[in-house]
Amino acid sequence: MELAEAIERSRVNDVFLRKGPRTPQPGSLALTGHHLIFSPAVDAATAARSPNAHVDELWLLHSAVDRVASEAISRDNPSKGGLLTLKCKNFMMCVFEISKLDDCEAVARSIETLSNLNDVRLEYPFFYRCSFTVLDDGWTAFDAEQEFARLQVRSDAWRLSFVNKDFRVCPSYPEAVIVPKGIGDDYLRSSASFREDGRFPVLSYYHRDTRSSILRCSQPLVGPNGRRSKEDEAILNSLLGAAAKGYIIDTRSLNAANSARSRGGGSEPKQNYSRWSYVHRPVPRWKELHDALSKLVEACNDSSASSDRWLSKLGGCGWLQAVADTLTCACVVAQCVDREGSDDSRETEVPVIVHGAEGTDSTLLVTSLSTLLLDADARTVRGFEGLIEREWIAAGHPFWLRCAHGAYATGAITGPFEAPTFLLFLDCVWQVYQQFPCSFEFTEEFLIFLFEHAYASEFGSFLGNCEKEKAEYGIKKSTVSLWSFVNNPDVLQKFFNALYEPNESPLWPCVAPQSIMLWERLFLRWQRDWTHADGAQATVMQWKSREKELQSKVLVMRRQLVELSKEAQLYQQTQLINSLQVSDH
Repeated sequence: MELAEAIERSRVNDVFLRKGPRTPQPGSLALTGHHLIFSPAVDAATAARSPNAHVDELWLLHSAVDRVASEAISRDNPSKGGLLTLKCKNFMMCVFEISKLDDCEAVARSIETLSNLNDVRLEYPFFYRCSFTVLDDGWTAFDAEQEFARLQVRSDAWRLSFVNKDFRVCPSYPEAVIVPKGIGDDYLRSSASFREDGRFPVLSYYHRDTRSSILRCSQPLVGPNGRRSKEDEAILNSLLGAAAKGYIIDTRSLNAANSARSRGGGSEPKQNYSRWSYVHRPVPRWKELHDALSKLVEACNDSSASSDRWLSKLGGCGWLQAVADTLTCACVVAQCVDREGSDDSRETEVPVIVHGAEGTDSTLLVTSLSTLLLDADARTVRGFEGLIEREWIAAGHPFWLRCAHGAYATGAITGPFEAPTFLLFLDCVWQVYQQFPCSFEFTEEFLIFLFEHAYASEFGSFLGNCEKEKAEYGIKKSTVSLWSFVNNPDVLQKFFNALYEPNESPLWPCVAPQSIMLWERLFLRWQRDWTHADGAQATVMQWKSREKELQSKVLVMRRQLVELSKEAQLYQQTQLINSLQVSDH
């Protein structure tokens, strides 16, 4: 399909922006293959004085639009024109008043088509022309070989396997994965045939302090007949060494795991995995999250609700409970690795296996969050980028399906697969950031930035559902990586947290209900005026940056003082020696 064929009206005049990110103002609309452009009207006097004056246009990606609606301003009198309402995936709402109802409906149909493209290769990242100099290619900044090289410095118990070359064993895994050193590729293939979608156990995180590890996989295909895989058992038992036990953390409830067994899935039988302790820590299923987010956004948009009614909606939507449950499970995993492994009365290595059902949603939520809690490097900008690349993008989270729509709509094709799993991850990170604001090198602005680009972006990092699709569509060859943009120095400085103080210790957030807060800067972003809050925050950051500059100068001056003291002492000794030599003569 040619994108131009979907555009029924390329330009519409006599438009009034009634609601949106700008003050209400007249102007015109233009449609391109990927953008809606609102150009504010310029009065004749201004145009005469400055014919080349810059017009502050509003550019909106069609892919950022979640839901489109058009209706007549007056049903009794259609000649009054129509209202075009765009509900966006970042929860922004734009309402345009268009003088002709036919134009309004034509624009709505065009945007509806262009915002629901079913071909990845028609998306904007394939047409975007990089407007900045790429100093650090994001497509090569994070790969398994570099990760393995860093791991080898800390442990020799692992190896880099290419058993998934050309994605033959597991279509949702990358070609290179890190696995236990003593396990051959034949065992990995056998384990893949025993795990849903071929997702055999691979390393997610290695904790240097306790030499413990976190691995992830999908559920075993035990089924009602009690199927087993001795090769899979051997892989897991090879992790134990002399340790008495390891932990299998199932992100499903016991009932859900038992129900899955009747459909061919299930959990590891205790008689075959006797050295493993099985723990169920339920995390909301991805199918439940879309409904919870929709109810939350609906509550946030309800400005007429009383305080009691609003709090009731907030508590009843289920989103904050999902945040609490996810953080709880991540803390359990982190405690098994850090606290159990540090017990002097037992071997230090405590391997932890994390899985749910498919292994592409709740599993990744838990492994990435537990890594964030344990690893100080994951709380830096570049470390966090690497965490997302490794535990979300390369790990096979289906971004193309999950982020096809947001809170306002569901797609005709992708609807059954849509879920804000990645947004839940970012919300959990924000909760930890709120409790430990000095332990993160980045600010919440960076988290919001990532949320928006996961749903609609000019960059290709979140395109496709896995590395296999990225290879098939040539995404890494034809698009620009988001990390290439973020790591540009001019951009990077906007996301730095001036309060940051490196903290090597694990973080243990409180997950009590009173500690889980609504992320107001995201969910109430378009309902409130944040000018004063942002100004106060900017002032704090400026003073903190100034404090750090002065502290650096103090350190430099102290070093200079030490050097001068040494020089003065040396000079005095020289003078003393010279005076003694003169007296001897």
